Amino acid sequence: MKTTFIKTRMVNSLFVPACLFIFFSVFSACSNNDDELGSAPAPIQTGTWTDTRDGQTYDWVQYGDQQWTTENLRHQPKEGEVVPDTTPVSSRYYDDGVARKYYDVFGFLYNYEAAENAIPTGWRLPTQADWDKLAANTNGNITDAINLQLGGLYTTNEVFQQLHDVSYYSYIYGYYWTADDDVTKTGANSAFCRKITYNKTGYEKMSITKTNYLSVRLVRDAR
Repeated sequence: MKTTFIKTRMVNSLFVPACLFIFFSVFSACSNNDDELGSAPAPIQTGTWTDTRDGQTYDWVQYGDQQWTTENLRHQPKEGEVVPDTTPVSSRYYDDGVARKYYDVFGFLYNYEAAENAIPTGWRLPTQADWDKLAANTNGNITDAINLQLGGLYTTNEVFQQLHDVSYYSYIYGYYWTADDDVTKTGANSAFCRKITYNKTGYEKMSITKTNYLSVRLVRDAR
């Protein structure tokens, strides 16, 4: 079964309270780290890394014994690249102008299956423990430390889509996958993520259905 990307629409305004109420009811925040934060310390080391699969180059920073990319993943797996095949996108979505502009700024949005299959050799999809270690090493200021972006998400919740036509939250929220399932949810079809918001410091630990489309950051052990 193929995994699919959905065409991007950019958000032009904040949404009516009714939309926000339904949106927040779709996802459950497990905890909120929104206390006043200190400045993120300077990284121990910085560098660049080039993805040999597509030639995309990413900056990275090191905190503690971890190296994190400071840009969202932009890799589009090609058909047959992974087994079983989970090619995530039809080529027409890349040539419509709007989507291309989004991807150039924010990288791709992946559902959980596509995110797992898009990770390059030598890196990993961050676990909850990885994210927590980053927070511990950066005074909780993970957004500034690794330049997290407000790239929104695409939600597959049909009720919300029917209520409001715009399903992306660019410049309002940023959602980032973790590698950890939320086994407390029925059917184990949810995973944890990290959420940032444009008018808040800190971040939220959340659980979200794997069929939604979020951003991806890469982490590896320092080398």
